[in-house]
Amino acid sequence: MILLTGASGFIGKHILKKLIEKVGKDNVVAFTSTPINDCKYVLHNNYEFNDDFFENSEFTNIKSVIHAGAFTPKSGSESNKVSESFTNINSTLKLIEALPISVENFIFLSTLDVYSISNEKIAEESQVNPVSLYGLSKLYCERMLESWAKEKNKQLSILRIGHVYGPGEEMYKKIIPVTMNRLLDNMSPQIWGEGNELRSFIYIDDVVKMIIKSLEVIKYEGPINIVSQTAASIKEIVETIIEISGVDISPDYIESNAKPRDLVFDNTKMKKILDVETFNLKNGLMNEWSYMKKIHAK
Repeated sequence: MILLTGASGFIGKHILKKLIEKVGKDNVVAFTSTPINDCKYVLHNNYEFNDDFFENSEFTNIKSVIHAGAFTPKSGSESNKVSESFTNINSTLKLIEALPISVENFIFLSTLDVYSISNEKIAEESQVNPVSLYGLSKLYCERMLESWAKEKNKQLSILRIGHVYGPGEEMYKKIIPVTMNRLLDNMSPQIWGEGNELRSFIYIDDVVKMIIKSLEVIKYEGPINIVSQTAASIKEIVETIIEISGVDISPDYIESNAKPRDLVFDNTKMKKILDVETFNLKNGLMNEWSYMKKIHAK
């Protein structure tokens, strides 16, 4: 049986769907604060429960855990929220203290925000030095889980999730959903500065594929970046979205004093241990645009 936290979030919803397809709904348990109809679930209230929580429930045969539940900033302004960031540490600690002894495999979804600010290509060997409380909270969880897994003899996978896009991200203040929403409202997309900064986005289906694949990993491999190594400029991304939309609107370029910075990644380790990405940017954007049109029409 597989326990999934964060099943109602952007990535969590996609993981839940694929898990049910792979192992059946009777073998998936969502650990959630709100009821979920797609599979079995266990309710919690902000992770406030006793250490014997699972042992006193019907779910004492959990073998694997995918810990996707976390506070994730929806915009840059939220990345230093104190109490929200701390919940990432507290909830992870509460979870591992309460897990039944049947658990053998723990998969933790971390973030690229653990790395230092750099214009160099980011790989797992890159310097770790978070600049936000959110990044610090996820790094603390990584270190805590490494110690816990070693002490308890558990299989651990740490997946540092990259810049994900796809259906379901509309609540995030990121370049792709913001651009699509502006086009759907017949407003010009905005590009700050010249738009030459490189960004590497990985499609949600590829991310979920890597997460599911990590269930098969048999030894700790250290953190693995779940990223795309194909980069496109912000200008190219916005222009591609405009082309897909068919809307006859040009972007507005807004003067910016911010120093341009590329965000590019090396996914060699991901490809070696897990799998290769299959979605190219344009096809993924087409899928997201179709989804955004549907929800905008409601």
